[in-house]
Amino acid sequence: MPTIDQESRIYAAVELGSDSFRLHIGRFNDGVLELVATMCEKVELSASLDEDGMLGSAALRGALACLAHFRAALDAWRPQAVRVVATAALRMARNASLFLSAAGRALGHPVDIIAGDEAGRLVYLGVVNTLGAPDCAPRLVLDIGGVSTELVIGEGAAIRRIESFALGAVRQSLTFFASGRIDGAGFDAAVRSSRSRFAEAGLGARGWDMAYGACGTVRALAGHAHRGQNTGTPLTQADLGVLRDVFIATREGAHLAGGLALLWGLMEELEIAAVTPVTAGLRVGALWDMHQRAGALGATLAHPVGVV
Repeated sequence: MPTIDQESRIYAAVELGSDSFRLHIGRFNDGVLELVATMCEKVELSASLDEDGMLGSAALRGALACLAHFRAALDAWRPQAVRVVATAALRMARNASLFLSAAGRALGHPVDIIAGDEAGRLVYLGVVNTLGAPDCAPRLVLDIGGVSTELVIGEGAAIRRIESFALGAVRQSLTFFASGRIDGAGFDAAVRSSRSRFAEAGLGARGWDMAYGACGTVRALAGHAHRGQNTGTPLTQADLGVLRDVFIATREGAHLAGGLALLWGLMEELEIAAVTPVTAGLRVGALWDMHQRAGALGATLAHPVGVV
């Protein structure tokens, strides 16, 4: 059987997120990741969670329909390695097990429910391999999801600390802006709530000139703040203040208000001057992880250990 060169391998990463399902298919050329296909569908699992921790049947049906579309892409590209991960909403839901079995059959690949630590590791791996790790200067990476937030502190390529919080943009919006109405008092309460949750962790590391937001929440807020232009420009607390005033004045943006309040509370509590949106995160990290593992396996097979 002919071997497949590591640099020509096709890899696929599927993320069953709390708000959206996403697929990345990529390959590596001279150590550079090239995404050959991406898909994203909003499924809103976290918004369907009821008081008993059960996911709504309509959301689950939509999620399975989404995975059928993903299966078609996987069948077309025939990747050599696939990793499917489920995050916080499916980690929390009481009826997740039945859905995960159906999801695995729909995709043709098993689903791995990952903890916050593993999610943070993959996010950091994606950011480091996208931005590079030229030195050992401390770096803070944040990933604000629908029902959880991961903070990762690293130095260069090395991770020093991962913290996961059961607090996300969708749940914050449903708690404080369920009516779709945003007012100053409600927004300030959402910020205080967010800040108190981050204070409980006692991260210790404060006074960041820059952090990196590897999540759709930060990218969406940056798009609104910069009117769709220069969306890679850092978000400052002043930018967040402008967005707050716009959301209150226009009565729009309720779906983003929870994420805005959460990011505001995080920046205040950790004294972060600015957050730069990064178009890399968990899925990119998973692709790099598979690529690096394949390389390590190839090196081991090329230099077998002798048997005495």
